[in-house]
Amino acid sequence: MVKSANLYSVGIEGAEILIKNSKKTFIYEELVEVLFHGIEKALELEEITFYVIDDEMENLKGEAIYNRTGLVPCYDFITVSRLFPEIKRNELYSYKARKYYYLMIPLFAGSQLLGLIELQTLSPISKKRQMELKAMAGSIAIGLRSLLFERDTIREKENTEFSLKLNNELQSITKREDLIDFFLEKVVENYHFDLMAVFLFNEEKEIAFCRGISENGRVFTMDRFPTLPDLTTDYVHVGDNIGYWIPLKTNTGIVGATLFYNLYTLYKISDSLLNTLRILCSQFANALDNLRMFSDLQRSAFYDSLTGLYNRTYFDIVIDDLKEKGPFPLAIIMGDLNGLKIANDVFGHSAGDKLLKEMAGIIRSSCPAEASIFRWGGDEFFVLLPHLDDEGEIREICQTIKNKCRENRKTAVPLSISLGYAVGINGAGNIARLIKIADERMYRNKLLDRKNYRYLLISSLKGTLARKSYESTDHSERMAELAVEVGKKLGLAGNELEDLKLLALLHDLGKVVVSDEVLNKTGPLTEEEWEEVRKHPEAGYRISQSSSELSHISNYILNHHEHWDGRGYPLGHKGEEIPLLSRIISVVDAYDVMTNGSSYKEAISHEEALEELQRCAGTQFDPYIVKVFCELDFNHIN
Repeated sequence: MVKSANLYSVGIEGAEILIKNSKKTFIYEELVEVLFHGIEKALELEEITFYVIDDEMENLKGEAIYNRTGLVPCYDFITVSRLFPEIKRNELYSYKARKYYYLMIPLFAGSQLLGLIELQTLSPISKKRQMELKAMAGSIAIGLRSLLFERDTIREKENTEFSLKLNNELQSITKREDLIDFFLEKVVENYHFDLMAVFLFNEEKEIAFCRGISENGRVFTMDRFPTLPDLTTDYVHVGDNIGYWIPLKTNTGIVGATLFYNLYTLYKISDSLLNTLRILCSQFANALDNLRMFSDLQRSAFYDSLTGLYNRTYFDIVIDDLKEKGPFPLAIIMGDLNGLKIANDVFGHSAGDKLLKEMAGIIRSSCPAEASIFRWGGDEFFVLLPHLDDEGEIREICQTIKNKCRENRKTAVPLSISLGYAVGINGAGNIARLIKIADERMYRNKLLDRKNYRYLLISSLKGTLARKSYESTDHSERMAELAVEVGKKLGLAGNELEDLKLLALLHDLGKVVVSDEVLNKTGPLTEEEWEEVRKHPEAGYRISQSSSELSHISNYILNHHEHWDGRGYPLGHKGEEIPLLSRIISVVDAYDVMTNGSSYKEAISHEEALEELQRCAGTQFDPYIVKVFCELDFNHIN
């Protein structure tokens, strides 16, 4: 506390506070308290507010307020470009608002504006006092410049230390996923970005992998990747400098990109921090490249990265080795995985990967320890069993694999594999002949398994949908009955009525790809959740296309959520572009949901449902089908 009303000494004491206490957390609060008590001895001072320039030199941020009640939280924010011209010229600016007088005192160090002091008084401040206050501000500005410089120096030192430590730790990690997670967690923890994400490229320079993290530590992945900007520069800004793309550059090229984004807090990323991030990304990219080269040498030469089984390259080496050894019995099993394409197309490649990994585990657990097991191709597996010539034992191994597939409940589609085997003697000509025999047997079994697998697949998906969905298991049965009645009224017969009934039973088959949480949510869906739901007609289309028994209704499934006015999904078809059977199912489905309720909406009466159908006739529904539906004799429909 100052002992007099000498404003020069107030300025000197304020400057000393800033210079000597740069590491203090509440330095600005301490400063305004000293300034207030010093200045109030000379003026009828009511309040003082202290502003400091931000890192981008674009805004003055209110740091502390002090008035007669004490310290007050400060959230003020002044854009430099909108300051009064007098302030920009390093002049004082005064004005009156209601009963108070205000004086704004800029804090300049040379030509650079570093801060601002705003005084609120009960009476005007004389010119003499204003000059004293300006001289006081000169001392404060010197102290503020020292403080900001020292803090920048400390920040730069901390950034350098963090960079060195991070780089050392990155080099010691031997798994790519661990490396990415560590980099994300440490950088977000240190710099508090709202969101940070790493995108890695494949050999075609397309995004093949993404992992991100939010400030609260929640790790996430993406199935749909954004379009990246031109990454030939050191960084590309997102929005108003609140986010940046920084390429992951190595000596051999760009391997990906990292996104730093303050999309919630809107905090800008300073130039000094941006330079630090560029260095960190370079270190991370080099660590990734080193790990890739090490892993490539260690694993990809002989192992399949997904299943952990031997790969085709190692298969050829083993076969060549077997040909050179003396004659001994050799058994071969070949397997072709069923359902991989539909798992990938409908549920995503993660589901297909799961299918492959589960199958690899089953084969591994079903074969003796001396067996060599290979992932021979995309969906093909190969087992070599040296010194085994007992066909009964080979058949038992195959049956064990089949049994374990039937027991498996961990995959999106049923786990199934078509197998073929051969038993003989090793040797150059013999091994080629054994492979041919096993392959032919596998292909014959594939043809025999195909129909059974289709039936198993559809039954499994229907069961999955029944377990997942809130809707009653009677929903599709009720729909089938109503749909057939409408079809008869419209003159449909024979195969058309059968197709309509089948469509009613399976129209929502694609909902197996929708998460349980969304399907059974109590309450309205968000737009993001609706986007997930809207995928189900296309998913149902792909599922039905996979089966010759269902492919003839796949187009009806695809169109059953189209609207008469063209505002439906997924194709935006309208009017008679929409197949007749799809238009019938659209009306029947809406009626059944309205009268039986859903997870987020109470059921309504039969009369109310008919009124709603009539209201939407001509927009959502085919008006003629609505007319026919409303004329049904519901008393005679069970």
